[in-house]
Amino acid sequence: MLFNSGEFFFFFLCIYILYLIPHLRWQNGLLLVASYFFYASWEPRFLALIVASTLIDYTSAIKVENSLAQGHQRQAKFWVMVSIASNLSILGFFKYYNFFIENFILLFKGLGVDLPPMTLHIILPIGISYYTFQSMSYTIDVYRGQQKACRHLPNFALYISFFPQLMAGPIERARKLLPQLEKPRKLSVQYIHEGGWLILWGVFKKVYIADNLAPYTNWIFFQGGAVTAMDVYFGVLAFSFQLYCDFSGYSDIARGLARLFGVEIRRNFNRPFFSSNVAIFWQRWHMTLSNWFRDYVYGPIRKKIPDRRLHKLTLLPTMALVGLWHGAAWKYVVFGALWGCTLIVYRSIQSHCVTFSRINPVTFYLTKIGGVILTHHIWLFFMIIFASRDLTYGWHLWQLLFQFNGPIYHPNDIWTVLYYASPLVVMQIFQAWKDDHNVVWRLPLVLRVMLYTLLLALLWFDGARQAQQFIYFQF
Repeated sequence: MLFNSGEFFFFFLCIYILYLIPHLRWQNGLLLVASYFFYASWEPRFLALIVASTLIDYTSAIKVENSLAQGHQRQAKFWVMVSIASNLSILGFFKYYNFFIENFILLFKGLGVDLPPMTLHIILPIGISYYTFQSMSYTIDVYRGQQKACRHLPNFALYISFFPQLMAGPIERARKLLPQLEKPRKLSVQYIHEGGWLILWGVFKKVYIADNLAPYTNWIFFQGGAVTAMDVYFGVLAFSFQLYCDFSGYSDIARGLARLFGVEIRRNFNRPFFSSNVAIFWQRWHMTLSNWFRDYVYGPIRKKIPDRRLHKLTLLPTMALVGLWHGAAWKYVVFGALWGCTLIVYRSIQSHCVTFSRINPVTFYLTKIGGVILTHHIWLFFMIIFASRDLTYGWHLWQLLFQFNGPIYHPNDIWTVLYYASPLVVMQIFQAWKDDHNVVWRLPLVLRVMLYTLLLALLWFDGARQAQQFIYFQF
């Protein structure tokens, strides 16, 4: 069931009517059943994977906490390793088995040894990258003493499978979400107002902007439609808008649905295209994933390096893993490694940039505005590899980009990109001007009604007619 489908609307309406029953004492039971049903609607067999992760981490966390309380550090470490190994084994098999086997065979072929095919027909379970990371972080936090082990299995099961953010995040931390699930929730008109706006804006970004840009970006990156450098430039610009609106649209819908249930989940994007440097960009793009890798990969690796001057080098393997998280393909590894190298370069010159920006107001605004433009174009340049069907075609588009061989092949495509992206640009400029991500909530009622009506009208008359799957479901 896609969030942007009538089937999901009917499902959610039924659940929400039951949830609104006064003095309902089984809120979590209802949401847990709904979450399992929601996931099973995609592929019932994969429900066993969520249940397995839930039971493994529920048991492991209790064992870890009990071992620490008794002073058995090695035993606690054993149980946290059980959790990590189990989660990564499940994720690794379903997502990366064929990738590593294929490259293993190619490596031996290069050495003159022919191995028989060993790949398997494996279907990637939707959402496995998200709930696996969420479940695994909980056990690690218990081991670190940052989280108490949950002793109530249904509550913990709901934390892992809460359907609004199950498929594509945000990746929640137990210390933020579990306390909200462990107590009864009272609904209010404010929650409905806030949740309704987030759902509307998320659906608009997905259906009106992302899905309407999809035919053009597919033509450029998968059907070989790029002929000139400007084709590549506007193609990747369109894909950047599409990807952002598709993913942030899902995140907004997830946050809105959770808000209607009286639950607050974290924001995943914070106007990343207004970032003045590459470090800030990754603090604003897919924030819950960036924070996860910072806390559980980058931080632990950096602690193993005694020389502080070499700490920045940890960014390379961290970002390569961020790339690999996106999919079992070398293009994602290269994408992440390029970002790792870029972040290392920036960290090396960061102090000089700060010093230059403080010389006078002119250098300050030059650094800010120039930084935004440069950061966005670095993003676009690397996104060519991310968006392409494979590394070879991505390299071809890179070469085409620097040939400067004429105007865009179909000039009307420029206006298509600008037309569908303009509502996002206007909204984000307004949010940046007010420095308030939730500025719409504070508009006068008349203006809010006018805005809601406009968005609904655009959706009705010009929204994509066929519901399309969210891009990040494949990750």
